[in-house]
Amino acid sequence: MRFLCGIVVCFFSLSLCAQKVSVGLFLDIPVKAATFAVQSGSYAIIVDDTLLVAAIDRGASMQLSHNSSGLRLRISGDNMGVFSSVKAVGMGDEGVFSLTCTNPMSPSHSYAQHAFIRSADDGSGLLIVNQLDEDFYLSGVVEAETGCSARPEFFKTQAILSRTYLYAHFNRHAKNGFNLCDGVHCQAYKGLLTRCRRIRTAVDETEGTIVIDTKKRPITPSFHANCGGQTSHSENVWREKLPYLRSVKDDYCKQQPGARWQKRIALSEWRDYMSRNGIRVKSAKQLELAQPSRKKYYEVGGKKVELTKIRQRFGLRSTFFDVRVAGNEVVLTGKGYGHGVGMCQEGAIQMAERGLKCEDILQRYYKNTGIVSFNQARSTLAMQQDSMLFLFNPWRNETPDTTMFIDSTISTVSADSIGQQALIQDVH
Repeated sequence: MRFLCGIVVCFFSLSLCAQKVSVGLFLDIPVKAATFAVQSGSYAIIVDDTLLVAAIDRGASMQLSHNSSGLRLRISGDNMGVFSSVKAVGMGDEGVFSLTCTNPMSPSHSYAQHAFIRSADDGSGLLIVNQLDEDFYLSGVVEAETGCSARPEFFKTQAILSRTYLYAHFNRHAKNGFNLCDGVHCQAYKGLLTRCRRIRTAVDETEGTIVIDTKKRPITPSFHANCGGQTSHSENVWREKLPYLRSVKDDYCKQQPGARWQKRIALSEWRDYMSRNGIRVKSAKQLELAQPSRKKYYEVGGKKVELTKIRQRFGLRSTFFDVRVAGNEVVLTGKGYGHGVGMCQEGAIQMAERGLKCEDILQRYYKNTGIVSFNQARSTLAMQQDSMLFLFNPWRNETPDTTMFIDSTISTVSADSIGQQALIQDVH
């Protein structure tokens, strides 16, 4: 660990022009304590916007815990005090660190570049944000969403969709002080790309490429594991009818692992649920349903129940299923895995296996769309005063200051400006 003592330490000035993304981590659990450990590079530690430690290096760690007074910080076991916020800034815009939630316990993940930790607004624990370059983020998202065994053209397809989502939803968590979260509410993100160099190559080769609709806006790039042979209209799942999320036939996924499933449910349970939703029958056979193509409703005798509600109630893999009564059970024979809207991942993987290009894959699943380079096309796209469209330029400084926590760091810090707050002894 190197401390500020009569020297001048310069930091890189970071901005959204460097295409940074701020990602909220572990939002699905109330993190009471976590450990930050340097894996490579050096990190400056800033507390309450004041430089505390000039650099901690590989092997050093910080222990952070939440209490009623704020955020307690220890560095390599030594107590540093209680603060409102702690920033770990990768020197030279570099560095890799691991984060491990220790209360409650969770698996450790590695992250690139910078971290910001403070108490969550609701007082439930720690708010942890990772700020990093767009390409690092997208590579991690593609790996989390797809794994590592597919062909390059599929990775390119997924990279374009992940970038499109990023640009369309860049300020989804602006009120929370960051851009996106790491869960399914936004895009799955488990940190730094760890296994598959081909994914980073796909991100690089599709740099700036996004999918737009006829109004020149980034689309909602929905995808799912397996459609069972037919994708779904968007309004069958999410109410809104989108012209590019139309049902399409897909023979590529039919022989893949997620294509078929079956579930048995007690007839009494099924009848009780349907009765509570207005479907009452004399004969159990009236409950049977054939679904040769995707529907929105389970319908019996003019009464309807949305298939999405049935899927949620009984924990089904999809809404694409037939219903058959067998003795005291209802047998559901289903197709597909997921909501069924947009790209079928297993179908797209097979298309890539058979030599189709990413453009062909995208245009098969997203009708009435264009595939464009954002960097080349943004000056001609709809970017005027429409607040729905300004995200075509997500790197403009229009997000809350809290998303710019690295940018707010002063670029030059001297020992005199720190005064007695600068540490002068080594801590190992």
